[in-house]
Amino acid sequence: MRLFSLSLTGTAFSWFSSLAPNSIGSWEQLEQKFHEHFFCGHDELKLSHLTSVRQSHDESVNDYIRRFHDTKNRYFSVNIAEKDLADLTFNGLRSHIKEKFEGYDFFTVTQVHQRALAVESRSKESQESHRHHCSSVHALECNSNCSDDESNDMYAAEFA
Repeated sequence: MRLFSLSLTGTAFSWFSSLAPNSIGSWEQLEQKFHEHFFCGHDELKLSHLTSVRQSHDESVNDYIRRFHDTKNRYFSVNIAEKDLADLTFNGLRSHIKEKFEGYDFFTVTQVHQRALAVESRSKESQESHRHHCSSVHALECNSNCSDDESNDMYAAEFA
């Protein structure tokens, strides 16, 4: 139990740190105190909530994984195997990322996270390289000696 606090972050760590010294004598007592402080049954999510978590169009992989974990942490009553969590996480990714892993089996959420980050990173690099090399603006000045022209016109074209 002494090392347990090292696994906590945020509000859970703050709560645990605020407990009186030697006030917890067993794992069962720790679990009861934890539930009393953090758990109210009406806020518990159902499995359908977890299966409906999807990465939005402009959401980064890190933000999606964080949101998935936050949702999972509100799902208390059933234990889900890590492979099943990995499948649920993978299924929520945007389709262009999922396409890269057709037929690949993930065994942990961490595997999904790392592989999806790599695809996202390569995709961003490719987009930036494409924009840098393929898009430029050229200005062409049209000089005319015709006396009817009041001024010279400037024409611009973008080559992509």
